[in-house]
Amino acid sequence: MIEQFEKVNEALDRLEKILTDMRAEKEALVRKVQELNGIIEDRDLEILQLQEEVEKSVASNRAEKEEISGCLEGLLGRMYKLTSEEHPSDAPDAQQNQ
Repeated sequence: MIEQFEKVNEALDRLEKILTDMRAEKEALVRKVQELNGIIEDRDLEILQLQEEVEKSVASNRAEKEEISGCLEGLLGRMYKLTSEEHPSDAPDAQQNQ
């Protein structure tokens, strides 16, 4: 009978060691998960910052494009005005009078 109690006691010792090892492993895994979650959060913040920078760059480029487009339209308007005006020396009457 005492042998059976000793076997049960040994089994409980092994079970206690297994549980202790499992708790330690669980704690290590929980720490690793927290670390990985921290890394993911950092990456998410970096991605958000990069997206904001890209959006600012796109907005800046769009504004510059609109400004250049406006300048070009103004220049084209001036060129059209200059080329469409009849100069007195170019007028058909001025050439006939010569």
